[in-house]
Amino acid sequence: MHRMQISLTTTQYEFLQSEAFVTGKSMAAILRAMLDETIQQRQQDVLANDPIWDVIGVGETIDGPTDISENVDKYLYGEPVNQAVPLQKIADDSDEYTPH
Repeated sequence: MHRMQISLTTTQYEFLQSEAFVTGKSMAAILRAMLDETIQQRQQDVLANDPIWDVIGVGETIDGPTDISENVDKYLYGEPVNQAVPLQKIADDSDEYTPH
């Protein structure tokens, strides 16, 4: 926890003092709880109003192929679908390092 000194208006101070008396908590605890509440509400508002949600469903109305993620090479490089790429041997056994 970080210690901080702040200045409050008379109304703010009296409100905190009253809430502390009613709840039996310290003024600092009341202020922290109120700040936590504000942070949570702000985060929910930001998440709910994030423009990223506007892109959901954009691709549903576009005509075109629907298998692009499965056949990336076909669409990027023109390679036929399901073409097996042969594996290449990198080194022969005789080229391997052997200590002396």
